[in-house]
Amino acid sequence: EAAISELLARSEGENVYTLRHAMEQVMMDKVGIFRHAETLQQAVNELEVLLQRSKCICVRDKRRHANPELVAALRLPRMLKVALCVAAGALARTESRGAHAREDYPQRNDAEWLSRTLARWPEADAGRPELSYEPLDVMQMALPPGYRGYGPDNAIAHPDTASRLAQVGGELQTDMPLPEALPEKYRPANQRRQGA
Repeated sequence: EAAISELLARSEGENVYTLRHAMEQVMMDKVGIFRHAETLQQAVNELEVLLQRSKCICVRDKRRHANPELVAALRLPRMLKVALCVAAGALARTESRGAHAREDYPQRNDAEWLSRTLARWPEADAGRPELSYEPLDVMQMALPPGYRGYGPDNAIAHPDTASRLAQVGGELQTDMPLPEALPEKYRPANQRRQGA
């Protein structure tokens, strides 16, 4: 309620749609699939500035209800924080993995980066998220990390991958999308072979 009152009381300031468009452009141009440290750092810097500017948003429509501009003004700071989590996390992760393709770090590095990136804002007014990492236990994975048949096979293996593959290797079938080998009675009928 206080945030709404503050936005409605402000008589001059930033346009929410201008700021949102600027955020969208930064994310499209600098935090796409193909990434590089230089452009990621630029994105983080620009998003930090946009986050500060979002504290001065002024809405022209002063209605409390059925007001899309007010809704956008309330959402934008949170959207910018999510964008900063993505950009800062991508900058810190010095490897390529899935849709995170670092041109300056083309290898997937399971030895150092087989972990979840956790981002949090310990203080609401902080300019950047605090990043930490939660390691993944290869020995608990049904399908341990490995080459999946797309992209280059140039990963730096996790030290436990070979052990886990030895444990589950006989159960894996590369032609099935799931690692579990289903008994014949549970497998779907192959439509192409029924008419042969």
